[in-house]
Amino acid sequence: EVVRIPGMLENGAPMLVNSDHHLPEGYKTVELVNMRSYCDSSIVTIKGSEIAGERLAVDALLTMLRAAHADGLTVWQISAGHRSVEYQKKLFDDQVYAYRQDGMTGAQARAKTRQTVADPGASEHHLGLAFDVTVPGEQFSNTQQHIWLARHCWEYGFILRYPQDKVEITGISYEPWHIRYVGTEHSLIMRDQNLC
Repeated sequence: EVVRIPGMLENGAPMLVNSDHHLPEGYKTVELVNMRSYCDSSIVTIKGSEIAGERLAVDALLTMLRAAHADGLTVWQISAGHRSVEYQKKLFDDQVYAYRQDGMTGAQARAKTRQTVADPGASEHHLGLAFDVTVPGEQFSNTQQHIWLARHCWEYGFILRYPQDKVEITGISYEPWHIRYVGTEHSLIMRDQNLC
């Protein structure tokens, strides 16, 4: 039996999920775990009781955060993990509605929403391999955790998916908190070649 690695194409390359490459029809996650019950709460706080992730990626995340603890950075929170297409639609529609209430047209509101919220089917969060890492009560980009993550996430199979210098390529505003698990065989190459 072929072991299916979450979020990987048959050729072993990481699946690209964005506005041009929607989640494949019928895509199924492999092994989602509820992060609040699965994760050691002394290592990381899980913001919501429903936040889930692929076990493979969550295990890598915990290994990475234990290393951060060893370096003296002990406050970490996960604010988002796996999202269903239905939940992404709700997030998208709610933001469009908010912009409409501010007086934008439907087209303006959808265009503005797309800068920060992916269309349903176009979010990496559908894979269960992407996490929003935060520090409670802090602007993440101003934290030591942000600096540590940017320097070390690659060693644990994660990439910074939406860097500041790649907005024109990704079409997504800079998100220092959004990491995506691709495995070290890809993350280290992506780091060394400055890929997103």
